Amino acid sequence: MEVTIEEIHDINNKKNRRLLIFLMFIPCLIALKGLDNDIWFLLNHGRYVFENGIPYIEPFTIHKGLEFVMQQWLSACIFWITYSNFGAIGLQFLVMLCFGTSIFFMYKLCLKVSENFFISYSITIVTSLMVSLFMVTRPEIFSNLIFVLELYLMESYILSDNKKYLYFMPVLSILLINLHAAMWPMLFIILIPYILDSLKVPFAQGFEKKPLLLTTCSMLLVGFLNPYGIDAMTYLFRSCGNHEINTMVTEMRPPFINSVAGALVYCSMLIVILFYCFYRRGTTKLRYVLLTLGTAYMTISSVRGFLFFLICGVFPLAYYLKDLRPPVRQNNSSNKTLLLRKILIGLIVLSILFLVYQKVIFETESNKEYKLLNETIQFILEKEDVKNIKLYTGYNDGGMTEFYGIPSYIDPRAEVFIKKNNKKSDIMNEYFQMQQGSLYYKDVLKKYQFTDLLVTKDDILYTYLKHDRGYKITFSNKKYTLFEKI
Repeated sequence: MEVTIEEIHDINNKKNRRLLIFLMFIPCLIALKGLDNDIWFLLNHGRYVFENGIPYIEPFTIHKGLEFVMQQWLSACIFWITYSNFGAIGLQFLVMLCFGTSIFFMYKLCLKVSENFFISYSITIVTSLMVSLFMVTRPEIFSNLIFVLELYLMESYILSDNKKYLYFMPVLSILLINLHAAMWPMLFIILIPYILDSLKVPFAQGFEKKPLLLTTCSMLLVGFLNPYGIDAMTYLFRSCGNHEINTMVTEMRPPFINSVAGALVYCSMLIVILFYCFYRRGTTKLRYVLLTLGTAYMTISSVRGFLFFLICGVFPLAYYLKDLRPPVRQNNSSNKTLLLRKILIGLIVLSILFLVYQKVIFETESNKEYKLLNETIQFILEKEDVKNIKLYTGYNDGGMTEFYGIPSYIDPRAEVFIKKNNKKSDIMNEYFQMQQGSLYYKDVLKKYQFTDLLVTKDDILYTYLKHDRGYKITFSNKKYTLFEKI
């Protein structure tokens, strides 16, 4: 059987593409960088659900009677099952699996709207490198995947006019309301540009909207299939806009251009804008314009919004640049093809070595803090019975103390400590005012009658307590100091 030069060239192309696609998943190795601080309260949540069922009153802190929505209960259960069976490395591989699946569907999404391998591959690998910054042991690994799947299903429905793709949308709604309820409204925010594009208005595509509207209604109805009902569905609206949370939580602040993260955010957005400005031959659609502009606004409002821009605002470039193709020579020799494959293999090896090196460096630094905190907690546990302790901790440290069974004053679950959610007390505001010095620290200490106070050097209480004769230092290391009431 005779084989033409063009057919040989096509075979080589497929082999090269396999190597390129493999290289596309290299950013998944960044997931091996270690555990996020939030994992401790998530593991604590998951363990509690398996042992006691779904809680409706907050059970982990020193505060009594706080109404509670465990808005990440299913994610917490998955994390706990993974951790209890496979340890920390199991959690890291879970992140890799979810991230890798997200990358795959992001690539398929770009390829579906552009039918251009070069553009789809380029956008996916660059996007995945930036998305990797958010891929840590948090429920975002699940919600990120769900949003990518939502976009993939919507584009598949529009391009094929096949309603079967919409059947999966209510499933995504059920999963998200239980995995990460705070992000559930984003499902519908993403749908808004598609609904508007289905209308018969200027610039809109005007595809069949009835199936889409019915799907949206069914997604709303199945949102009630969660342990907390409407409270979980509206969790985001009770948690956003809090001044103390926006001030204290870095990812809730607007990106600042003079920081590394801020520079990355604004440079990424600028690059997208430049593509639209300088490549004039491309065309776009109303839904793509709205997705990009809407998520760009979210990004300017908070650093967390950058993840939505990467998911929803960048893939439309694949459609806009679909006619942009690199020049390909039909007379490429097999030697050149072999050289390209060797270069790609070399890049893969170098990338793996670099990421392993980064993992070792990152884990060495991050584990130091965890070891110092764990060291302090073990001292507390050895010193006296947990039942006799009333412990003060700062915002970042309460999750681990609660994981070890010591109720604490506050922890990284910021929304739990605002009155809109717990219906009893605005503890976050109290903590914020004390840290700012506008609330006298002794008033807070008198109110709660702490027996022990675990503070870092940058906690305002450290400055006060080391000069307060009513307290003594019982333990100290490079980061943490434990004060005991005399």
